Amino acid sequence: MVAPANSFSTALKHFQSGQFVEAQRRLADVVKSDPQQAEAWHLLGVIEFQNSNFNDAVQHFHRAVQIEECSAKYLTNLGSAWHALGDMSQATDCFERAVAADPHCAESQTYLGIIRLQQEDLDAAETCLQAALLEAPQSWQARLNLGNVFRERRELDRAAEQYELALSIEPDSAESLLNLGELFMEQGRSVDAIPHLRRAAVLRPRVSEIQFRLADALRDTGDHAAAVLASQRGLSFQASSFDGWIGLGQSSAALEKWSEAVSSFRNAVSLQPDSAIAHTQLGEALRQSGNSDEAARHLAVANVLEMR
Repeated sequence: MVAPANSFSTALKHFQSGQFVEAQRRLADVVKSDPQQAEAWHLLGVIEFQNSNFNDAVQHFHRAVQIEECSAKYLTNLGSAWHALGDMSQATDCFERAVAADPHCAESQTYLGIIRLQQEDLDAAETCLQAALLEAPQSWQARLNLGNVFRERRELDRAAEQYELALSIEPDSAESLLNLGELFMEQGRSVDAIPHLRRAAVLRPRVSEIQFRLADALRDTGDHAAAVLASQRGLSFQASSFDGWIGLGQSSAALEKWSEAVSSFRNAVSLQPDSAIAHTQLGEALRQSGNSDEAARHLAVANVLEMR
């Protein structure tokens, strides 16, 4: 079987117009008739990656790399698929090969920088990310992760600068907003953190981590009513969060809603029975609610745990 001459170009047009199902069908025909069509395999991998079918994406990207071993684009996307599957060894190998094939590929340098950051090799991470920014100064991902490198080094002003640059390029980056908000909190600037965390929560309302950090910032500024709402939203998506229940309990206690505080601290104790803090806070809330006997038992447990 010989595919019509325009089969790949037609598939490409469908892909570029967002008609991925039809593109996928036509690309499958292309590689069936011409298994050496590397870009067809690559686009099949992209479609599978977009659909979160990472195992299939790896297979398709791997076929493209087998045909064109020195393609930084194919190697980078193969590495991304391995990374999505949690295989850091395979991902690192792909990104290293991509950088070796084309040191000017900003995307591969960025991904390799992220890997080095995850490996806690901060110097290597910075080298990769700075190289990426030389090629692509408007890469918000490179700036975000360079900010993460500086934050790990406790160079907080330099980290904030990179996060703000990332946001100037991509204002809807929830990760940049979260990281900048957390950084401001580390600097004792919870008031400045709140607008960034609120924006991140709007963009990613189902991410519990964002809701919990927003609750922390609100609690720091004394807005306990709003902190309660943020904590409750976070817990609706991650009910197993010890810190989430502790935070909700603290805000409820600040509002003198002792029944709610007791309930929250009970949940915290059930999650971490060996936490002295949880027993102490539950004991104090029970005492305030008039249950002095049970309060004394939890406070006694807290004293034992603190002495360990």
